[in-house]
Amino acid sequence: MEAALVNEGLLAKTYLDGHYGTATKDAMSGWQERCGYRGRKPGEPADGIPGKDSLTKLGKKHGFTVNA
Repeated sequence: MEAALVNEGLLAKTYLDGHYGTATKDAMSGWQERCGYRGRKPGEPADGIPGKDSLTKLGKKHGFTVNA
């Protein structure tokens, strides 16, 4: 997932470390927003917590599958 976020230009390669930290969460939030997801309140960004839909879209684009 992190490699895909790097390829999308949302995560710096330095954070490609297998740790779901703040940078990865922010990158996932950016991906979710690209997919049209938003936060619960108007103007609030997406939460950055990977769900099946956003991960599946990322995987489809970058060649991995999601099993949940």
